[in-house]
Amino acid sequence: MEAVWSWWSIPSTERRVLVAHLPQPPTRAEQRALSDSLTCRLFADAGQMVAADDIGRTIYGKPQLRDSPLHHSISNTGLLSLGVVGPDPIGIDVEALDRPLRVASELLKRRMFASAADATACLQHWTLIQAWTAKEAVLKAAGLGLGGGLANVNIAPDGAAAWLHGSRYSLSLWTQEGFSVAVAEGIRG
Repeated sequence: MEAVWSWWSIPSTERRVLVAHLPQPPTRAEQRALSDSLTCRLFADAGQMVAADDIGRTIYGKPQLRDSPLHHSISNTGLLSLGVVGPDPIGIDVEALDRPLRVASELLKRRMFASAADATACLQHWTLIQAWTAKEAVLKAAGLGLGGGLANVNIAPDGAAAWLHGSRYSLSLWTQEGFSVAVAEGIRG
């Protein structure tokens, strides 16, 4: 399946994410091939040539490169796949702003927040989808994925930072073309 490639700028930074727009939802095999292509393009843009044979997979299916000084992350939703690369642990997530919830919002809030007060504070600034996107990006940057617990991530009201188990992450959270996009990066020190 042929993707249309473009770059989206990360607001308030000099950085960008690579975007693959698909004409139709991919099969599992097509998604895997697209993820490999996305990974190769990301690393080539960063000056590191990578072949599809160089890409391994974690036990969760996440593409990974061993022996690289760079970190990367990929997110897929429907007809869109995004990727980002950087020198520090990094995570990206994308969700359609109009994505229907398949679970009651109150149940989702209990899963996403440590308390009702945390939910109220966060949702004064962000929609449920935006909060999910930010929290998942942080969990990816931490290398934990959703198993790390959405409720363990706290987002700053301005969306510029988040915390997980005492570690701080820089966060870029924005909307573009009907999607919520978040990029989280571990902060050294």
